Amino acid sequence: MSKVLLVNSPSPDRYIYIRDVNRSGRRSREGTIWPQTSLAYIAAMVKNSGHSVDIIDCIADNINWAGCRKILEETKPDYIITNPISSIVTNDLYVTYLGKTIGSITIAVGPHVTALPKESLNEYPSLDFVVMGEAEITVCELINCLEKKGNLESVDGIAFRNGKEHVLTKKRKLISNLDDLPLPLHELLPIKKHRLPYIGKNYTFVLSSRGCPYLCTFCRQPIMWERLVRTRSAKSIFQELQYITKIGINNFMFHSDTFTIDRDVVIDLCKMVVDSKMKLRWCCNSRVDTMDEEMLCWMKRAGCWLINYGIETASDEILKNVKKGGTATVVKAYDIVKLTKKTGIKVWGYFIIGLPGETKETIEETINMAKGLPFDIVNFAVGTPYPGTEFYKEAKEKGWLESKSWEDFDQNYSAIVSYPGLSSTDIIKGIRNCYLKWYLRPIGILSFLKGISNFYFAKKMFNIALDHIQIVPKKQ
Repeated sequence: MSKVLLVNSPSPDRYIYIRDVNRSGRRSREGTIWPQTSLAYIAAMVKNSGHSVDIIDCIADNINWAGCRKILEETKPDYIITNPISSIVTNDLYVTYLGKTIGSITIAVGPHVTALPKESLNEYPSLDFVVMGEAEITVCELINCLEKKGNLESVDGIAFRNGKEHVLTKKRKLISNLDDLPLPLHELLPIKKHRLPYIGKNYTFVLSSRGCPYLCTFCRQPIMWERLVRTRSAKSIFQELQYITKIGINNFMFHSDTFTIDRDVVIDLCKMVVDSKMKLRWCCNSRVDTMDEEMLCWMKRAGCWLINYGIETASDEILKNVKKGGTATVVKAYDIVKLTKKTGIKVWGYFIIGLPGETKETIEETINMAKGLPFDIVNFAVGTPYPGTEFYKEAKEKGWLESKSWEDFDQNYSAIVSYPGLSSTDIIKGIRNCYLKWYLRPIGILSFLKGISNFYFAKKMFNIALDHIQIVPKKQ
């Protein structure tokens, strides 16, 4: 039986970073401790394959690189698995260097290495294997193949070195039925350390589906899930809810690309929760064109208190440019946000400033929209062309990129595209203006204060205010 260690790498500085298997990693303004549910899924599969497994979350447990080295030297895992993010990829993959000093085999998963497998192997000699795409089955097959000294080329979905050559094996097919996956090992996560303003402390993620059928050019989900939507059954999701409540968690987020993508599953699940009389507090991500009044009412009854809508912009032309698709129009956003509030559910509005087609005028339209709708909280992110996205390819081809350093690809802290008529500096100024105009109103100040439940969050919320005016454009 081999020892497998999954590592959420330490921070490179005093800041907290978010890493996820299907999201664009970033530095957290608000000090969010992001549940590593994706690692918990891999851990469950590894355990079922007969190996010893553990998770070290250096971010949540505030472990620096010296502490991480000590843990590795004490535990001496046979395999180390980690998920590097673009903005701090060199820092994140330092764990593979430490792993090689103790004889571990090192494996990286996630969207960055999936999009750049050869480049990752080239740049980081201590990285032995890249798992491309969905990781659970691939990781287990890779470990079992290595244990048996089998033919690595028989393992679909990996990249590795063969002498001076890089081998990319056949693409792995996505898991057709997510119910076949074991429940993620939430108990291996430091759940009591998880925290996020408004959401609170002691929360976790529940993944109800993978994939999204829409074509948004800025989204990284196609890198991992290839736009193929697979939804767990209501019964499977409900079993996980029973499990997390038994370990003391009733505060969670449905961390899916679009929780409401399958209306029947959502309503069936909500009915199960209502019938069981479980007392839950949960939120989710959604699109405005996948929501209706009946579903909202059932969600409210089942414990939903907050919905995060990806609004992006007040310009239908920009929505068209980024292939938002469906019927997620500006008019639809107005209608659904108001309907959600009418149902008694709070609304978090996500906006992106700096997508193709953005102008100073459209930025002003977006802030007017944000101010004109009854949002409880809003977020304005920088339009960032992460590697592997259609947005990145477009930005590279049209000469919009101002930086080639992955460390500058952070939607919270840097602008790296400039358009004719709208520079990266203009984008940053626009975001500052959006935050100032939204939050420096009575409703904005009240929203800000509601995110403060203790001294920790008070300090973090103050830092948010400072960080909102400190993001800067990046020059090559």
